Amino acid sequence: MKNNMLWLFILVLGFSACTKLNDDEPTFPVDGQLGKGFFVINQGNFTSGNSSLSFFNEDSLKMTNNLFYRLNGSPLGDVANSITFWDDEAFLVVNNSAYIYVIDAKTGIFKRRIAELESPRYVQIIDQNKAYISDFQLKGLAVFNPRTMEPLGIITTGKTTEAMVMVDEKVFVSNWSNYNQTTQNNTIQVIDIRFDRLVDSIVVALEPNSMVVDKNQKIWVLCSGGFMNEEIPALFRIDPATRSIERRFNFPDIESSPEQMKINAAADRIYFVNKGIYEMEITDEQLPANPVISAGSHNFFALGLHPVNNTILVSDAGNYVQNGWVFRYHADGILIDSIQAGLIPGYFGFNYKH
Repeated sequence: MKNNMLWLFILVLGFSACTKLNDDEPTFPVDGQLGKGFFVINQGNFTSGNSSLSFFNEDSLKMTNNLFYRLNGSPLGDVANSITFWDDEAFLVVNNSAYIYVIDAKTGIFKRRIAELESPRYVQIIDQNKAYISDFQLKGLAVFNPRTMEPLGIITTGKTTEAMVMVDEKVFVSNWSNYNQTTQNNTIQVIDIRFDRLVDSIVVALEPNSMVVDKNQKIWVLCSGGFMNEEIPALFRIDPATRSIERRFNFPDIESSPEQMKINAAADRIYFVNKGIYEMEITDEQLPANPVISAGSHNFFALGLHPVNNTILVSDAGNYVQNGWVFRYHADGILIDSIQAGLIPGYFGFNYKH
C-alpha cells in the first residue's frame, strides 16, 4: 500500500462492514476512569460512517471497542483520522464528516466539537487560545480556539496540508497530497505562529507523509516518493533554524512505501512502516537494511510507540472489510500479544500524560 488513502479507491466501490457490540466485551470501572493505556482510531470505510474509537487498558489487558458510541450514544462518524492530546482532553479528527470531537481523555466523555470544516486531518495545539487544523482539500490551515472551538480564520499556504510539528515559534506543515492543486506535493511549508502566516517553503521529495522532532530539535521528514512510485522515496533531516536540509537518505527501491514515522520517548530513535517495521538511530549514517519486525502475511497499517515502556504497537488492517488487529511487541521485536480492534485501525494515542 503506497499510503493510507489507497483504501479509499478500493472501498468506495461499495464494500462496507458493521462492528457488532459483543456481550462479552469489557465493562468500564465504577469510577468512570479509563485508566492507563492507549486509544485506537479505527478509520472505517469511506462514506459508510462506521469509524470507531477503541481503548486498551494495560492493567486489565482488555480492549474496549466502540468506546465513543458506548459512552456518548452516538457514532463517531465517517473516516476517523487522528487523535491529539491537550491538557486532559483529546481531539478526535473525523475527516470525511468534517468535524472534530473533543473528549475527556480520562473518561472518554464528549465535551464539545467544531464542525463545518473542509477535510480535516490533524490538530496542532499552539497555545491556550489557538490551534491549527491541517486539511486534505483546503489549501491552507484552519485556525481555531481549542477551548471554545471558535473558528479564527484560515492561513493560506497555496497547497493542501497534512502532518505538523512545532519548533520554537514555527509550525512545519507537510504537503502530502496533490489533491486540488496543480503544483507538486513535495514541500514543507513554514508557518510563523506569531502572525499566522506562511514565511517559507522547503522542497523535499514527493508525498511527505510524516514528521518527527528529535532530541537535538532537528526535524525528520519521511517521503513515500509519490502514489504512483514517481521517484525514489527518501528520508530527510532538516535544521529548523536555517530551514536547510542536513541529510538525505534515499531508499534503494522505488517500489518502497515508507510511511507512519514515529520517534521514541527519548527522541533518539525513529521507526517507520515499509511493509515491515524498521528502526533507526538518529546518528546512523544509512537506512536500516532489515526490519526489526517482519510483516509476514500481515497488512501493517499504523504504528505507535509507547511513551513509557517502549512497546511497539502495529495495526493490521487486513482486507479493509473485517475488523483489524493490534499487535504489541517488545522493543526487540518479540511479539507480546494481539488484540482485535475496529475496522481499519489507523492511529494510536496514549493517555499516559493525562
